[in-house]
Amino acid sequence: MTTEARPTTWWKALVRRQWPWLVLATLLIPAVWHVVDFEEDIDPEFPRVERPTFSRVPPSAYRLAEPGDTLDRIELYLSALAVVMAGAGLAAGRPRGAWPAGFAISLAVLWYSATPGPTVDGWYGLGWRTMFDSQAPWTLRVGLLAAALALGSVIAVSLVRHRRSSAADLHSEPRTTRGSLDLWIAAAVLAIARQFEIPGVEPVGYWPRWAMIAAIMAFDLGLLIVLIPRLRSSLRPRLGRWSLAVLGPPAWLGLVVLGIAVTWYHRPLARMRVVEPGRIYLSAMPTYRGLEVAQERRHFRTIINLFPEETAQRSPILGDELKFVREHNIRYIASPSDPSPAASDAFLTETLAAAQDPSAWPILVHCHGCMDRSPAWMGIYRFLVQGRPLLEIMQEIERHRGYRPKASVILLYNRVLSQRARERYASDPTAEVLRQCAAGIVDRPNRPSPRPPAVAATPGDGATEKPALKR
Repeated sequence: MTTEARPTTWWKALVRRQWPWLVLATLLIPAVWHVVDFEEDIDPEFPRVERPTFSRVPPSAYRLAEPGDTLDRIELYLSALAVVMAGAGLAAGRPRGAWPAGFAISLAVLWYSATPGPTVDGWYGLGWRTMFDSQAPWTLRVGLLAAALALGSVIAVSLVRHRRSSAADLHSEPRTTRGSLDLWIAAAVLAIARQFEIPGVEPVGYWPRWAMIAAIMAFDLGLLIVLIPRLRSSLRPRLGRWSLAVLGPPAWLGLVVLGIAVTWYHRPLARMRVVEPGRIYLSAMPTYRGLEVAQERRHFRTIINLFPEETAQRSPILGDELKFVREHNIRYIASPSDPSPAASDAFLTETLAAAQDPSAWPILVHCHGCMDRSPAWMGIYRFLVQGRPLLEIMQEIERHRGYRPKASVILLYNRVLSQRARERYASDPTAEVLRQCAAGIVDRPNRPSPRPPAVAATPGDGATEKPALKR
């Protein structure tokens, strides 16, 4: 008994032919989502304090667009995958074809992804563009130029030597070869688009980074399309597939770890941000090794720790920081253990005075995560010392955190800024918004207790209401 083959439905045929492009199209979903989805959750510490968003697009999109953050990390993962696939195709046996070119391109893209720019603190970095940076050491520039010439030579020689075999492949396997070629052309166009910014479109760097993710994804898909038949037609196809399955994952993981290490060397202090170039920098709690690398570039004279470490939330690496401070004769300003408002006010006065003292520069200001205390201090400095408008300050805090400021920051500004710059705060239109957001809420400044509290505090912490669950 025979059965007739069922006709393929149009959508199945479409998926079968166009699945790589459908994969690329799915990247638009998270890219668009992060620029339209505004957070509206409630701060459980002060549930009756309103927290508006002051930025033009959701703060998370600005955070994603930061150099070395999530989008650059995705590029690193995809480029490491390209190196593994190109290496597998190169090792699968003769003819080599254009696989040496693919392997060289993958290595170049991996280095590009591991050295995202621009650097946060003005350091020249290790990326390809450093070849043209006159501030970088000539030895580094020559080394990068030599690496670029070596990879470029491999690409050019590989493509030229095998142009005839490529034409033969196009004739014998038109669907496979042309499909991968179309993907590689798209990858080249998208990679070029990564190098340009769209004028007037926020966040800066967001869409170019998504273009690079799509470029590497298209390159990977093109490699995959030609890699599968190559492994099948190799002398030992089963051995080749097993080798890729066994050696591929650890090779990919090793490349990712190496890339993350290079990225860390670019940004040894987590969540680092420049408040004033050459003068004031923010970061999360630094490690000893991170301070060593950063000190070689910035030569800090003062470190301000905004977190009261004489509490149950004391950082486990505080001892390393104190050791580094002693070894390098750096002035260290620690948050007082006294939780009283008078002590907090005196500490703020001391830190603002140091921030305006040239003998104290450069200064590193940090807390633990650089998400609450440090950005809040930066906003106070911007308003009181630099005279920046409050709208610009709130936007900067949002974009640095990737999220709206906590309700305690709104209460802190209403209390501190109104006392220290009464007229300016009264005339600032955004200050009126903050006052309305906290209307009827009494701010009782508090600090983490030496006894283990239930929740870690932030500047101006302490609620007069019982915390509510997030809605």
